[in-house]
Amino acid sequence: MALEGTLQDMSLSDLIQVFRMGPKSGVLLLREQIQHGIIYVSNGRMIDALILRGSERTIVATADEAVIQMLTWDNARFVFQHNPYVHTRPIRIHRDGEQLILEGMARRADPTRAIPYHSITLDTYLQLSPLPNNSGSGVKLNVHQWRILSQVASQKSLRDVCEATKMERTMAIRTVVELLSLGVIEVVAPPRPQKVRHPEKRAVATTARCDFGSDMQRDDASMTNGVHGFGTETKAPPVISHTLLNAIKRRIHAL
Repeated sequence: MALEGTLQDMSLSDLIQVFRMGPKSGVLLLREQIQHGIIYVSNGRMIDALILRGSERTIVATADEAVIQMLTWDNARFVFQHNPYVHTRPIRIHRDGEQLILEGMARRADPTRAIPYHSITLDTYLQLSPLPNNSGSGVKLNVHQWRILSQVASQKSLRDVCEATKMERTMAIRTVVELLSLGVIEVVAPPRPQKVRHPEKRAVATTARCDFGSDMQRDDASMTNGVHGFGTETKAPPVISHTLLNAIKRRIHAL
């Protein structure tokens, strides 16, 4: 079964992270207007790539540069086909996927277009992503990225992060998009407001049981048991947040 879609559904940086977590081996084919991109993936790592243009299939970019250019595409269609024979292809990509992602993000005038399925605002809540066991890489984060990471461990909003770091809004959003593309942070649901309890109501009920004696206490206990027995008391389900990568990972395993 092939994995296919558009970069509006899943960005190339997401695909790179998914292949690494798999890990998968095969060929990723992309098409944007008159350009065709090909990325060869072996055991989750990109080993070669090229971009072809026009009906003549003229090669316009190869290896690292081809991947970086494809990372700036927004509307391409893609299909990933499993192919175990890619292992025999020569390795021409020598930089880690994270380094190529950062280079591709740096070339974008508007980095938020790299993740069209997220709308990053000051009210967006963030947390650190659980990293897979094979997540080690040689990528080096800049000072802005480290400042964001130092603040999101406790599920803070981007507004709180900006206030804590004194970072300008535009720079903060750009940095968050870069970290989302690297898969080291994720967007989560805002925290649920705490319910306000009214202790005075419980005090009144306690007084009533004391005034009316043991019969009132027995009636009250039987009513309480009846409520729990019939299951009329329900609890709100917990908020469960899933990043796009976590949702797609299950689908990838079926390839």
